[in-house]
Amino acid sequence: MKKIAIIKKKEVLIGILALFLMAVGFMSYNPNQENQYGKIADVGNYSERLGDATLVSSNSIENEINGEDTNENNNVVQNQVQNETNETIAKTDYFLQAKMDRNNTYSETIEIYENMLESSNITSDQKIIAQNEITNITNEKKAIQTAENLIKMKGIEDVVIFKNAAGVSVIVKSDVLLEQQVAQIQNIVEREFQIEGKNINITNK
Repeated sequence: MKKIAIIKKKEVLIGILALFLMAVGFMSYNPNQENQYGKIADVGNYSERLGDATLVSSNSIENEINGEDTNENNNVVQNQVQNETNETIAKTDYFLQAKMDRNNTYSETIEIYENMLESSNITSDQKIIAQNEITNITNEKKAIQTAENLIKMKGIEDVVIFKNAAGVSVIVKSDVLLEQQVAQIQNIVEREFQIEGKNINITNK
């Protein structure tokens, strides 16, 4: 009987201990805590999704629009600058090319006369004429070079001069030629070429 009583007492203690553990577990359980953990997990997932996404704000849209306007304005300015640069290059190329063509013509003509001087098939009179022509061309080239330099000293950016039987043509690199500049150019050409003003043609390019 005593042994049975001891067993029953142990069963009662075990039951009480089980109830106590269940109570402790129930009291420690907090449903809100699970929700908080769930929210934290959701926030973590949202952060990951946010990192994968590209947010567009009104400021970025405005900057993009302004950027397009700026690009258009820059393109317009660049085109204007490019056109002006091309025009300047074209003018510079004209004067450079014109002088090269003129000097090449002089060189070719002098070469022809020099070949005549070396030829045994022409008379002495023809050689004298050829020598005189070489001298005239040389003097003409010197006059042109001197006149062009003097004209540029008057503030003209560039100039090219052509001499022919009809007179002298002067082409000046300038958008506008003032009356005073025309008079100065004419005086220089008259003095260097010993020619009258009516035989001088002055234009700008």
